[in-house]
Amino acid sequence: MFPTYDVNDFSTNQHVPIQPTRYPGLSFDDGNLAILTGHYYFLVHQGLLSRHSPILGSSIAALSASCSFLEGRPVLRLEDVSADQMHLFLCALYDGVSNIPYTKSTFDQIAAILRLTTRYEVAHIRQDLVDGLLADWPDNLQDWDAREARATDSHSVYRPREIFPHPILVINLCYDISAPQLLPSAFYDLSRSVLSDVVRDAMPECLSEDALMDLLRGREHASRFLSTFIANHLEGRTPAANCIHQNQSLESRKRTCQTAFEAITFDILRDANGVVCQRSSDPLFAIMDSEMMQTTYDSHRPHFRPCEICRSEFSVIVAGARADFWRRLPEWFGIEVPSWS
Repeated sequence: MFPTYDVNDFSTNQHVPIQPTRYPGLSFDDGNLAILTGHYYFLVHQGLLSRHSPILGSSIAALSASCSFLEGRPVLRLEDVSADQMHLFLCALYDGVSNIPYTKSTFDQIAAILRLTTRYEVAHIRQDLVDGLLADWPDNLQDWDAREARATDSHSVYRPREIFPHPILVINLCYDISAPQLLPSAFYDLSRSVLSDVVRDAMPECLSEDALMDLLRGREHASRFLSTFIANHLEGRTPAANCIHQNQSLESRKRTCQTAFEAITFDILRDANGVVCQRSSDPLFAIMDSEMMQTTYDSHRPHFRPCEICRSEFSVIVAGARADFWRRLPEWFGIEVPSWS
């Protein structure tokens, strides 16, 4: 369904016909309308376009008897749309979008369809595509954790940029099509990057000045949340009331769980810049990792295992903190989202 051309390439050396020419691949001999974009046209059906798009339906109805004709069909001229983008849009109208893979390599094509379905108010296709993007830029914590697992390879190396489109591309698309439900997770994803990478990785696209300020404010809020979590729930943490080590005669054994939490605190602080896990500035992961350290055997972390009672008590705190963190993302990044999990 989708060719491999670059929908963002508007250079004249792609297509330079002298007269309008049928676009190869999508025209119907029984079509009763010619859509002209640049030097290419598509023979399509007025009824189908009018049914799916009120904007195009109004434009078709406004055509007069004195309009231009191509192959005996009235011509609807659409400005500021390349032939390649129109091809993608028409394929979506005729074939649907259920078979589109949501990958890094298809993002430009999905974005092109989304921009045109938004412009022409093709609501059902637009909604289907936004819903598809929500799998990678979710509005709830459970789906975010699933997304992060997909970005981690079999060697436990986190490689999101190899799987997902750059968040700057997603943020700019969301502002173009008014899809705020995707923005908090995209902003949070970007906020975890080293600031120099924010500028370097997404060139030639960049954030607007306002979006950049929202990113920096949100990044600061997230960092403060992690610092507060460490101070309130890890540093100097005392064992649970029913800790199984509390009746040990040896002081060192009595302090087993307290020592474990001290070691976890040190490790979280040591990895604040991504030195250990390559998860630079990722408070949501750091909070989760403070619990995972207690249950995952690691020969390099032999002292991170408190008793089950202390671990269970801490697990409840971690779950609550992560839910609270996620709930605050729209506010931190200055985004109004009607419904946020």
